Amino acid sequence: MLRPIWGTSAAEINVDGEKWLAIADIHLGFEFEYIKEGVYIPDQTERMAEMLLSLGKEYDKLVIVGDLKHSIGMASWSAIRVRRFLDMITPHFQEILLAQGNHDGGISELLKSYETIRIVGSKGFALGDVWIFHGHARPLGESQNFDIGLMGHVHPSIKIKGKGKVAVWVLSETKCDGLPGSLVVMPPFNELLGYGDLLDLKQRGPVFPKCIELDSTEIFTLDGGYMGTLEYLVRGKDLLSLT
Repeated sequence: MLRPIWGTSAAEINVDGEKWLAIADIHLGFEFEYIKEGVYIPDQTERMAEMLLSLGKEYDKLVIVGDLKHSIGMASWSAIRVRRFLDMITPHFQEILLAQGNHDGGISELLKSYETIRIVGSKGFALGDVWIFHGHARPLGESQNFDIGLMGHVHPSIKIKGKGKVAVWVLSETKCDGLPGSLVVMPPFNELLGYGDLLDLKQRGPVFPKCIELDSTEIFTLDGGYMGTLEYLVRGKDLLSLT
């Protein structure tokens, strides 16, 4: 059983009475992207670890739904941040699963020194009755036997005039073969990342939004406030552009 933890960007998955904490898109080392643009942001590694530990007090099992780190390859500065982050959180979590994201290249060798961490390929894996995959690649065909899929990758948001892009949860039904019957798209755990505005319907990988039903895709704020279906919100944006 899967449920968003409202008020956060995390979810809970209950597997035979064992509770797993799920987060996506941490992007350790993302600060270097801002530095390239002339904006200095201090190293966020310890802050991200402390946020996770505070959120995970009730949990001893963690699943990361892709993009633990930001650099596509394994740069030395990236490895340092990943190790520092894992050294802080591994004493708390007895088991950690990582669904490999498009930014997690080269991380397998580093993770070998952590006995409690297991990385699974980009096509995902089953955790109880939920299929976990990052979303930059199609999941394994067997995922179609699952009613629910959990993915990240999209960094979903809705652009609101005067407020900018607001992070959201996405709950949708699918219309492509070889996918779970429905998808939950997680907002990124790292709230300083850029967000993808869902209203532009830009394709973000092979699944979203091509393989979802817009009229049954429901959008929720982090606090659980219902914003409407994606079709309704896109139609409203189009109507406003005509006025």
